[in-house]
Amino acid sequence: MRALMVLAAFGIVLAVAGKKLFVLVRAGLLVLFAAFWYYLFFPAIHICSLDMWIMIVFLLLEAGFLFPAVGGLSMKAGKGAGIPAGNDIRIQAGKKKGKKSRGKSGSSITFRLPFLAVIAFMAAAWIVSLVIFSPLFRSSSYADRITVDTVDFDEIPEYSFAQTAIIDRDSAKLLGDKVMGQMTDLVSQFSVSAEYPQISYKGASVRVTPLAYDGFIKYLRNRKNGVPGYIMVSSSTGKTELKRLDSRMRYVPSAYAGENLYRRLHFQHPFTIFGNPDFEIDEDGKPWYICTAYSYSGLHSIRRVSGVILFDPVSGDSKLYDIDNVPDWVDRVYPADLALAELNDYGKYQKGFFNSIFGQEGVIKTSEGYNYLAKDGDIWLYTGMTSASGDDSNVGFVLVNLRTHETQYTATPGASETAVMASAEGEVLNYGYTATFPTLINMGGSPFYLLSLKDSAGLVKMYCMVDAQDYQQVYTVKAGKDPESAIRLLLQQAGGSAVQTSADGETVNMKVKIENMGQSLLIWGEHTVVFPG
Repeated sequence: MRALMVLAAFGIVLAVAGKKLFVLVRAGLLVLFAAFWYYLFFPAIHICSLDMWIMIVFLLLEAGFLFPAVGGLSMKAGKGAGIPAGNDIRIQAGKKKGKKSRGKSGSSITFRLPFLAVIAFMAAAWIVSLVIFSPLFRSSSYADRITVDTVDFDEIPEYSFAQTAIIDRDSAKLLGDKVMGQMTDLVSQFSVSAEYPQISYKGASVRVTPLAYDGFIKYLRNRKNGVPGYIMVSSSTGKTELKRLDSRMRYVPSAYAGENLYRRLHFQHPFTIFGNPDFEIDEDGKPWYICTAYSYSGLHSIRRVSGVILFDPVSGDSKLYDIDNVPDWVDRVYPADLALAELNDYGKYQKGFFNSIFGQEGVIKTSEGYNYLAKDGDIWLYTGMTSASGDDSNVGFVLVNLRTHETQYTATPGASETAVMASAEGEVLNYGYTATFPTLINMGGSPFYLLSLKDSAGLVKMYCMVDAQDYQQVYTVKAGKDPESAIRLLLQQAGGSAVQTSADGETVNMKVKIENMGQSLLIWGEHTVVFPG
């Protein structure tokens, strides 16, 4: 916003001062204005780029000021209006009756008709494209952006402590800030970025976020060495550590001028439309920024993923990959907002545009919120699907692989996530805890929700498990220093899947029946699992 205000002021100065200069000088000022705009906002040079069209409109307006007509069509505010012939429009403030006029003809704003005609044509073309490629005429194209496979509930991963996220983004941010506060050599110069995307790292779910320059002055002081590292938070245990890099990151979003990540990416790929980069690390712990590239139908409709750019913040190099050749360690190619939009279009337009408004036969939509699951070494977006009426129940669950776009739907009915959160909060109403968005887990073939309960300071105080098909069945346990033991106690209470550690340290799942809630549990089968009383 500040850059836009500065640019607008610069354009006004050019328009006012430039009208009295030679034509070549005015043309040079227009080129300077265009270069200044491109450097500040770096729009993609692409016919489907909305930012590029906005830039062109402003350039045409600036040209209209810099190259006014000498004579032409004049419209005066006052008594009478003369309209001479010509191809220009002049809007002129007339004189008040009974007072002497000062100056030649008062203040005026003059445009050439060709500039206005081009702007009008562009606006019309944009509107026509939006209409032609709208769901009214292209409902099947919207519905078919994502291919949804119907699977059994067994495809939902069994509970695994290392891969099940019980630390949400807000809690991870608190933990990251706490660790950063202990780094006395860094805290005065750097801050912690608020990104915290969830990724799969060496078989475990973690959240990672880079350090950032804490303002322009501190950027100038530290730019020579760069950003020293990133913070990693385990999504299951909450263990947090600062990873210091041997080779520091120079090209990051918090940098300025040519070292700003967005500017460098756009200058390296000026003809590619892409979104906001996600911070990730590969299996060796090396930092990367993952930037999704897009294509559109029409001028700016029906967005699809066309590739991905891998950007090295240490060297500043980048490479554009086709969607079929993305490295396996990359987790977040398809952004969550696009996946949710595709799912909603799929559920809304399967039977056409008018059915989505009137009959609404078979219309479903995503529930209010989403979470992530680790499965097969990838990160999958999870959300419930509910009917168009939006009641307190889900008609099924859906998973979207954010790397491959594979989508799985299981028609297992259950309570909505918001209803489950309200039920969990009601269980501890006397404490006033708030529930996090739940994670779906598979316990012996039955759907359960796992979530945390936090106090007013955002600290996790309890863990909670709710039966997805009977959300009045709520189980809670206090959160201690050992989250794994706490989750085991939850499994014990729920009576679904008990976790047993074998002699070689491998964790296995088995279906159990609780006969005694004392120190030991009798397993109907071949094994006995001992839990603390």
